[in-house]
Amino acid sequence: MSTPQVDSDIFHVVLTRFNVRRGPVPDPLVVSSAWLDNRLQIFTSVTVPSVATQTRRPDAWLVFLDEQTPPATRKALQEVAMRLPFMRPVFCGVLDPAVYTEVIRRIAPAGRNWLVTTRLDNDDALHPALLKAVHDAAGQRKREFINPQRGLIVAAGLLYRKRDNSSPFISYSEPLAECRTVWMDEHQRLGRHASILQLKFRDAWVQYVHGGNIANQVRGWRALPQHIDLGVLPAVLRQSLRPAGWFAYAVDNSAGLVKRYAGSFWRRLQREWADRYSR
Repeated sequence: MSTPQVDSDIFHVVLTRFNVRRGPVPDPLVVSSAWLDNRLQIFTSVTVPSVATQTRRPDAWLVFLDEQTPPATRKALQEVAMRLPFMRPVFCGVLDPAVYTEVIRRIAPAGRNWLVTTRLDNDDALHPALLKAVHDAAGQRKREFINPQRGLIVAAGLLYRKRDNSSPFISYSEPLAECRTVWMDEHQRLGRHASILQLKFRDAWVQYVHGGNIANQVRGWRALPQHIDLGVLPAVLRQSLRPAGWFAYAVDNSAGLVKRYAGSFWRRLQREWADRYSR
């Protein structure tokens, strides 16, 4: 397996929320055994392998968990961290900027003065070469977002290709001393804060849409497995793919496409309307 390369003053950190609460009041759902067991299974079979096989691993992978996470889940995450020394489970109450920026500053090695933070949800995956591409792009030492625009969605054994100009896998490049991180705002709104560099990188990420998703919906163009480099998918997702007939493919990329993007357009209008009156 590859190891982190120390070849610059860049400190590259992947940020993941595992089961953090959304406010100051404890959330029984995110610490319930049933929810955690399902989330842990997806995390260890989809997300962890995609980070472990990066051609350039992150300097640190911070995985944030609720302080009331039960012992069995704590132990499981700590066992993963033993296999991946750059992964650090962090237990907290409310996850606010003071918490994660303090952790980043505390663990940053001496001599690293430029920070890159990359978003990664706890049920998604990265292309094996994505973090290296982000690291290389950050070599310009420019305060900007670095967005892998093109990715894949896997839902119910079907594949879709999607473009997203401010994706859930976006990174932020900035001076460490002034760090705000890529979590400074919702990923859809990050263009408010700095310019976004679009990486020309095909199938850079994989969103896994399943029954436990909170916010993700299927969007994009239907793709056939024979048109994809299946090596970018974690094994469990490759094995889940279903054969696709040409008729179903054609329907999904005509009537199905209109339906998907009508819903997406309506949600975007709602978000822009809310943004306009929240400023």
